[in-house]
Amino acid sequence: MPNSVNGLDYAPAVANRLSLPLITDAVGFDADEGMTAIREMYGSKVETTIAIDADRFCVTIRPNEWPAAEGAGDAEIREPNVEIDESRVRSTVTGFEEVGGGDVDISDADVLVSVGRGIEEEENIELIEELADALGATLSSSRPIVDAGWLPKNRQVGQSGKVVTPDIYLAVGISGAVQHVAGMKGADTIVAINTDPNAPIFDLADYGIVDDLFEVVPELTAQFS
Repeated sequence: MPNSVNGLDYAPAVANRLSLPLITDAVGFDADEGMTAIREMYGSKVETTIAIDADRFCVTIRPNEWPAAEGAGDAEIREPNVEIDESRVRSTVTGFEEVGGGDVDISDADVLVSVGRGIEEEENIELIEELADALGATLSSSRPIVDAGWLPKNRQVGQSGKVVTPDIYLAVGISGAVQHVAGMKGADTIVAINTDPNAPIFDLADYGIVDDLFEVVPELTAQFS
């Protein structure tokens, strides 16, 4: 099951009912010498390998960690005939509230331009928006920008935001805290702009520009306009 709100609700119940071991938030598997699952812990600082001593097990997998499969299978689809005793249902959904920000889903974007604390002031975000428009990209951000109220929650990349896997991820003024990296490390190509040459984001980036974003971004915008 996916490591989502529903997956984390159903998987433990299924594992308990079937007396199976449960592994949550798996990011990889290896069956070379018995089945093992890979998990990340402590804000993705530590990678752990778990040996599964069972023929069957329940697992929730982290979304966007694997590329989508190509083509379609031919599995038989069977609809079970299930009767639910309503008297045993002890919870009720009273409503659903969409995260603010309209129809933008950064997890679907092919190109993301993400802005961080280095932008300094809210009015400077317009500079990054112009670059995103020039690139045909979607604007996203690190958590401090959302916490400050400069962009809505649905724009946040990271452990407490969304996990994204775009073709290109351009990090502007983002230092690269582990919580943020956990949400974007799966991007195909990562480009970082930061004045600090020792910023952690450069350990992950395919291309890095050590310079003032207020000088680099307008030049990039001009190049792609």
